Amino acid sequence: MHPSSFDKMAEFRRSYLDLRKDEPLLIYDLGSQDINGSYRPLFAEPAWRYQGIDMSAGKNVDVVLHDPYDWREIPPESADVVISGQTFEHTEF
Repeated sequence: MHPSSFDKMAEFRRSYLDLRKDEPLLIYDLGSQDINGSYRPLFAEPAWRYQGIDMSAGKNVDVVLHDPYDWREIPPESADVVISGQTFEHTEF
């Protein structure tokens, strides 16, 4: 992960989530596999639950999607926050 990507996600957290540190939030990170860095440390508040989601099992992946267009592994309306900083450039549409 480029340092600038981590910095931008840290700014997102400061701007939008820091005032919600005590709220129980479920945060999904789409494309979370840790190849050279992870956003997980940014979302390590006691009240928050970070879940890494990816197409392949690996480091920092809590949920593996078997079909990128039908996310049966994720309950509907379950996320409070969805982040993705490392996947869209790799996704075929």
